[in-house]
Amino acid sequence: MKGKLILPYIMLNLLSGVGSLGTFWWSGYDPIWIGAFFATFPVPFFLMVLSQVFSLARTSRRLPLLQLIGFAGLAQVSFLMITRGGPSSPAEYAALGITLFGVLTMLWYIWIFSDYGRKKSAAIVKGEALPELPLQHLDKSETTSATFVGDKTLIVFFRANWCPFCMNQLKEVRAQADRLARADVKVKFISNQGIENSAKLAKDLNLPDHFEILQDDALKAAKTLGIEDIGGAPSGMPGYPVDTVMATVIALDEDGKVLFGDETDNYRLRPHPDTFLHVFEDESSVTRTAA
Repeated sequence: MKGKLILPYIMLNLLSGVGSLGTFWWSGYDPIWIGAFFATFPVPFFLMVLSQVFSLARTSRRLPLLQLIGFAGLAQVSFLMITRGGPSSPAEYAALGITLFGVLTMLWYIWIFSDYGRKKSAAIVKGEALPELPLQHLDKSETTSATFVGDKTLIVFFRANWCPFCMNQLKEVRAQADRLARADVKVKFISNQGIENSAKLAKDLNLPDHFEILQDDALKAAKTLGIEDIGGAPSGMPGYPVDTVMATVIALDEDGKVLFGDETDNYRLRPHPDTFLHVFEDESSVTRTAA
């Protein structure tokens, strides 16, 4: 259900913000419309533009700066309404309504939509092997996670190309290619977004030989791990399935046992590579010492 609401939320607030700025000029610079602008425009602009420009793979959980801007807009509109003795024209009623809409939907996005509400997977346990996961190569040949045994493996389950936080996370991991190669780590990016979409992504990322994107057809692997997000994709994304996955990072040793697992409960919170790449390097040190 949440997936059906996110694009209307973004577009309605974006249009409200642009409309408020235009009405500010058209009304002879009535400051009430600046308040409406601050209540509606910042979050969509952050999601659509700033996350891309600054390659954000993670944010704070509650986006306090954006909340501050939104509430500042509400405070300005409220103050003007009080000093004017309440709204006295259709335009002022519209400004007040747009402002309240912007603040309420901002709180919904930050406090409700962004959180998965997930339960920790019973299948991702440090020191234990994962259940066998059915997967596909991008040439449509079948494979399973059993083929990972014998190599240290980093698994990143991502939502799809439409998710800026996922794309920026994958780019962060891709930027660590040399470090991963030195630790003899194979990297598997896994999604159910479709082979054609993943093939385009593999080309865009220019993946080296120790990286691979795998297809999780019908979310079989995700469902095995209990990390599927049914109906989690935004509506209005042609060419992509409506179901997706909760972002998850898993590090496996050569025996296929879990060294590290990150099951974020908020799609905007992704682990920095430094928080998990060291487990492979620590494992290498232990292996060399044992030898």
